[in-house]
Amino acid sequence: MLRKPRRIIEEVIFESLGPLSARELLAMPREGWESLRAGITDHRSGKCGLVARCVACHGQIYISTSHGRPFFAHYQGADPRCPWYSGKNVHPNDVRAAQYRGHQESEMHRRMCELIAELATLDERCEETKVDEYLPPTQGKHGRYPDVLIDWRDFGRFAVEYQMSHTFQTEVSQRCVHYDREGIPLMWVLSSFDTERVPQAVSDVVHRHRGNAFVLDQQAVNASREQRTLVLTCYMSNGQGYDAPVLIRFDELNFPQSLLPYLEDRLVGPLLEQINSKRLPYFRALRAWGDKMGSLHLTELEKFSERQRIDRLVAAAFSIVAEAAGKPENFASDHPNIRGMLNTFQNSGSLAPYAALLTTLIENTSQHTLLNGKVGEHLQRSINGHRLGQVEQVDEHSAEWKLLRSLLPEALDPFIRQRLISAEKLPDWAQNS
Repeated sequence: MLRKPRRIIEEVIFESLGPLSARELLAMPREGWESLRAGITDHRSGKCGLVARCVACHGQIYISTSHGRPFFAHYQGADPRCPWYSGKNVHPNDVRAAQYRGHQESEMHRRMCELIAELATLDERCEETKVDEYLPPTQGKHGRYPDVLIDWRDFGRFAVEYQMSHTFQTEVSQRCVHYDREGIPLMWVLSSFDTERVPQAVSDVVHRHRGNAFVLDQQAVNASREQRTLVLTCYMSNGQGYDAPVLIRFDELNFPQSLLPYLEDRLVGPLLEQINSKRLPYFRALRAWGDKMGSLHLTELEKFSERQRIDRLVAAAFSIVAEAAGKPENFASDHPNIRGMLNTFQNSGSLAPYAALLTTLIENTSQHTLLNGKVGEHLQRSINGHRLGQVEQVDEHSAEWKLLRSLLPEALDPFIRQRLISAEKLPDWAQNS
């Protein structure tokens, strides 16, 4: 008997970001949708995160996975009248009860936590360790029982959570949010790590450590005893899989102010490198664009029928970014600054169809205050002209908008922008606060 096909949520709306379809979700790299997944769950855990709603019923949704592929799912208690309703979810408490069989901590888990504490005390800087002891909150009503709590001289306090079983994303989020609120760095240590098969529960933890998986195996235990400090085995993502593991001391890690520690940023670092490498040919072509009237020699622009206008748009957009980055360079005209360039092109009508696009770009850069003056007035006049049927205006679905979104995603791709904000890696030029 064939199973009834499972209904899926075909599209959601992220508050402050916009719509995202199930097809677009599947097309995202793992690092992208895992960032959204973490942001949604963190919001439910009390942190300023992300909210996504089903387009059909407006109920809140989360990102679940099946065989390593993401899909949108309704939360428990969703409206059964929604055309994309797929039935009741299994409650996490029921799954947790079956998983632990009534025991919240196994004997092996306890011994491994005590081993971590023992290895930490080998370091003369270690002042105190506690295993599974209640830690009263300094904020909020509820404290927690960290697996291991370590006080380290000249560094401070940090917590270790040792993962043997598959920890639910909600639990991972709640612990991360709690320790972040308490100002205590948190490290997840795994009992093992199979690079050929990484369950989603493990991948969620690795994602929060910027693509780093920390394991306490026998090699790490031996190295800890030899070096008389806490040493862990570290696997780092390379985009396709994981590099060969390396042994790292605890004090070699990077500890960002409000995120989990890592050895190397293997998620956001490669993303920024990829973005910059795609932009580089454009900067080179613009600097070689001598007379400002020919065509930019870039094959990606050949599909546009009005080459002169699209070349001018790209030049204007890159000029705005150069100004925002503190390296003023007007690629689009001979005006001494981008104010004069933008005002002239809006008045002449040559860039009037891109007023909404340029407004969005400027809004999401350090030059956002330009919109409070004449530049903002001229751009708004073009947008109003479109509403009155006087000016053709491109939107997010146009080829021009898609091109600049791919070249300047820090400002024009809301999902990549949010990913960089969450990782505290949004470039200064794209800051608007």
